[in-house]
Amino acid sequence: MDKPSNWYTEQIGESVLESYKVVRHIYSGKTRYQKVEILETEPFGRCLLLDGKMQSSLLDEHIYHETLVHPAMCLNGAPKRVVIIGGGEGATLREVLRWRTVEEAYMIDLDREVVELCQKHLPSLSAGAFNDSRLRLFFEDGRAWVAEKLKDSVDVFIIDVTDPLEQGPSYQLYTTEFYQLLLSKLSENGVIATQATSPTHTPLAYQSIKKTMQTIFPHVSELAAYVVSFSSVWGFLYGSKEAGFASLGRGEVDERLRMAEVKGLRFYSGATHEALKELTRHYVTLKGVEGRVIRDSEPLFVA
Repeated sequence: MDKPSNWYTEQIGESVLESYKVVRHIYSGKTRYQKVEILETEPFGRCLLLDGKMQSSLLDEHIYHETLVHPAMCLNGAPKRVVIIGGGEGATLREVLRWRTVEEAYMIDLDREVVELCQKHLPSLSAGAFNDSRLRLFFEDGRAWVAEKLKDSVDVFIIDVTDPLEQGPSYQLYTTEFYQLLLSKLSENGVIATQATSPTHTPLAYQSIKKTMQTIFPHVSELAAYVVSFSSVWGFLYGSKEAGFASLGRGEVDERLRMAEVKGLRFYSGATHEALKELTRHYVTLKGVEGRVIRDSEPLFVA
């Protein structure tokens, strides 16, 4: 039976395709850097896709963004200066700004058009974050900005960029050279967080990003959460200088969130953190794939 034309098909792994029903095409176009689509879908609500890959849906974006941001913020404890590379929807920024301790939040995104399109068509993702006086917004190459313009140390880096696609804008943000640059800019108790693709659908990429980070950071911690609109378990990695998740239990998470007056979370908590740590141990070993170190001269690409 032929697939109706109002279905969208996305490749989510080397041998996995997913299709979902589209109610309305809100926007489709190409910026200088990537293809952008904003769709109203039946199962996930309104969604942002970049280069044919789901980035955020209104159904469950909070699962992704809270898991990316808050474990790193909790591991630091009281972050004052945070740098986000990517995060065009503004949802990562929204989560960072929940922390009362944050004095400056820098967001460096390559693609101004994506940010503007999300503000127009997906305003609930940023929820007013772009109007916060603590924001310093730059439309530049994130890696170059860190190397050339960042003068002060950073408490938390959050890397919220697209997967390492061969023709995409982000594949050099997963290499030893990039992670060494971030390490050189971290404060004493600094942490970096990055999305790390799927340990179950793209296990070589996930394990390679982890192995690459382990060559640079004294501690590398991992969490994996099921994101419905990704149809996959999604991986998050956290590189730190002084301590990993072994020092961050349920009680510490809840206390640090309370002390920083973090409110409005829909997913992350001390209990969730403990549950994800236990589930992650099983997810990331499911495929038994060995990763490799990623370098500028030897990049890794996903399909």
